[in-house]
Amino acid sequence: MKKGTMIKIISLLTAGAVAALTASCVNTEVGGSTAQSAAAQRDYELLSGTWRLTRGVENGKPVPASVLRNTILITDHNTFRFPKASGVGTHPAGTFTVNPNTRPKQVDSIAVGGPRAGQLTRGIYEILNATHKRACWGPPGGSRPTEFESLPGSGRILQYWKKIGPSH
Repeated sequence: MKKGTMIKIISLLTAGAVAALTASCVNTEVGGSTAQSAAAQRDYELLSGTWRLTRGVENGKPVPASVLRNTILITDHNTFRFPKASGVGTHPAGTFTVNPNTRPKQVDSIAVGGPRAGQLTRGIYEILNATHKRACWGPPGGSRPTEFESLPGSGRILQYWKKIGPSH
């Protein structure tokens, strides 16, 4: 795989991963005042930590194993970051909000670093069990997915994550 393609995939994964695993609060609007609910607090506890991407599909195409192995996400409260070891290069980071009271649960993220800084990405997430989560993201600035799928031409990113440690 060419380096440019790898960087593009990692950048897209970064934009998508932002919020699925970093839930702690529900906002009435992005950037609005935070009002924590019991459901959001529970999700925050389950979603905070260090995560490895175990499976990904971007625009209908599987994410290469070499990218999966090197994609680590660290979430803490309503923030996220990718450590340099993930190969992302510029330490992408951001904030997110979740709405655990919808079906599927909704998440909005805003990257504060990298090529998509400041751009809103809408997604959905599900806690599969104490150590496994999944998320599906629409294209940055686009509409929110309603199902956990990434078909060719959809611009969506589907991700499966495994918790590998605490957020520190």
